[in-house]
Amino acid sequence: MSAPRILAVDDQPENLELLGAILSDEGFEVAFATHGEAALDEVERELPQAVLLDIMMPRLDGLEVCRRLKSRRPTCFVPVVMLTALSDVESKVRGFEAGADDFLNKPFHRMELLTRLRSLLRIRGLRDELDSTEAVLFSMVELLEGKDARSRHHSLRVAALSAGAARALGVAARELHDLVLGAALHDLGKLGVPDALLSRPESQLSEGERMLYRAHVELGPRILEPIPSLAGALPVLRHHHERLDGSGFPAGLSESALPLAVEIVAAADAFDRARVAAADGGPDPEALLQLEATRGRFRERTVAAVLGAAHALPATPPLELILPAPEIETGGRVLIADDSATNRSLYRELLEAAGYEPLVVASGRAGLDAWQRERPDLVLADVRMPGFTGEQLCRQIKSDPEGTFVPVVLITAYEESGARLRALDAAADDLLISPVHRLELLARVRSLLRLRLYHQDLIGHESVVLSLSAALEAKDPSTRGHSQRVGELAARLAAQLGWRADEVARMRIAGLLHDIGKVAVPEALLNKPGKLDPDEWARVMEHPEIGFQICRRLRTAERVLDSIRFHHERFDGHGYPRGLVGESIPLDARLLAVVDAFDALTSERAYRPGLSRAEALELLQRETTAGKWDPQLFHAFLALIEGGGDDLRR
Repeated sequence: MSAPRILAVDDQPENLELLGAILSDEGFEVAFATHGEAALDEVERELPQAVLLDIMMPRLDGLEVCRRLKSRRPTCFVPVVMLTALSDVESKVRGFEAGADDFLNKPFHRMELLTRLRSLLRIRGLRDELDSTEAVLFSMVELLEGKDARSRHHSLRVAALSAGAARALGVAARELHDLVLGAALHDLGKLGVPDALLSRPESQLSEGERMLYRAHVELGPRILEPIPSLAGALPVLRHHHERLDGSGFPAGLSESALPLAVEIVAAADAFDRARVAAADGGPDPEALLQLEATRGRFRERTVAAVLGAAHALPATPPLELILPAPEIETGGRVLIADDSATNRSLYRELLEAAGYEPLVVASGRAGLDAWQRERPDLVLADVRMPGFTGEQLCRQIKSDPEGTFVPVVLITAYEESGARLRALDAAADDLLISPVHRLELLARVRSLLRLRLYHQDLIGHESVVLSLSAALEAKDPSTRGHSQRVGELAARLAAQLGWRADEVARMRIAGLLHDIGKVAVPEALLNKPGKLDPDEWARVMEHPEIGFQICRRLRTAERVLDSIRFHHERFDGHGYPRGLVGESIPLDARLLAVVDAFDALTSERAYRPGLSRAEALELLQRETTAGKWDPQLFHAFLALIEGGGDDLRR
């Protein structure tokens, strides 16, 4: 893994030299800029992991550089540390307003610089993982739409149209962010709708088919519910087929009950679907949308804004430029543990005024009890509390698996030489010297709370990705539950072989994700009753590689990528995509291949009836003798099944 790249920006060469020496000694890669314009050019050339930014510089000051970085989606998550004079309160206020993540007083302490930087890089790492899991959701929608050339990039265009129209209509930044995310994901629920229904106009569907198609507006929000940061986007997914006159679905919302943000996405969606239909001889999309306004289904100003955005729309708008920079979240529960009543009162008032919920205790032991009972989002603890110190409290929290990503800030009134080392040894995220400047404390709390929020969000994202394959399979009775059964059987087989608990869990995840690449394969090919022609077969064989490409950005899937990519390799070398032979096929993939084959054989398919358990095992035995399956793994699997390990269908 390459060293984190830090951009140091200062117009004083001696300051840059000092920063470069400290950071290089710690293994960081350091880039330099001597003024604001050069800093922006350097960020554009290669995105750094963090920026150390002086305020007073020629051409463009640090405050404006910070403001520009934080206003654009591609750069808004890069941590910015402002370098300020200790007494320069005004610059700190302005830096806080510009979006700075942290402040460092000149002259700065080497250990303080490194502590702050590592903490921010930890937050940045989680944000990068969140971006990756979000990208998987966008990819799933893109691949689903790409199965039909006419609908390719539909959601991307709807997001771009919605963003342009929302800005023209003056939608607030927080609402704009949710609106664009919702627009980009508005059709995610169609993963659970059969292709045959998606390819036909709704007017041609039977009543039962129409109900199945319309269920996508409920399925999408259900899939995304575990993700806290997407809560604001869910109304868009659920209501983008509503109309102002109450003629839409699923709730028949009308007039004031239909939020402007949802109406914008609904109009953008209707326009782009009309644009697709126009290519097949349908009416002019602009005239159709204006007719919808005349009928009272959309406001005229909403239609005008969408059509205005359409005139400036590129063929394939880049998603990273469409998504706006999110508003900085405030709020969260902060545990304050301090034996000084004055300090407790000061911190409580400061945090309450800034929108946080303080939980206040007077000792370290009470702090531990409060942590175990309340599970706060961040902890502020005095170092020198009698009986049970802040350092002991920090160690107890960080030793709890649920406390790993809970930020702990220790506060001490003494700048003693070993204090920072002891704080680091206790796994504290920061050490502040009392009396703490209120802006620095708020900056630290605001920044570190992202660590907790991003971690909670990441857990939600990963659980959603794991459930996507189930949504894909649920629409077809012949495949419903296949991945779950494969995952459970693979885990049972791994346990029978004596694998460690983490390896067993890995096989369960591998089974859940192994067929996720089929999102890009038309169901007409997957369920074709007859033999596939060479081109069709080539398309089907793409799904392991597509699944690998979808999942390679996921931390959860990192250890199961071989299983996803190679679960159709065969021991005799006649598999795909690489034609690997024998033990050159990863062990996990060989195990998954046997289990996958068994469940497929015992399931009904459009091209053949399902086999009984005995028939499937007999066939697999013959194929193993012929060299198709790893013999050791097959015989272990045979013992598992004969011992009743295939009770999943029952």
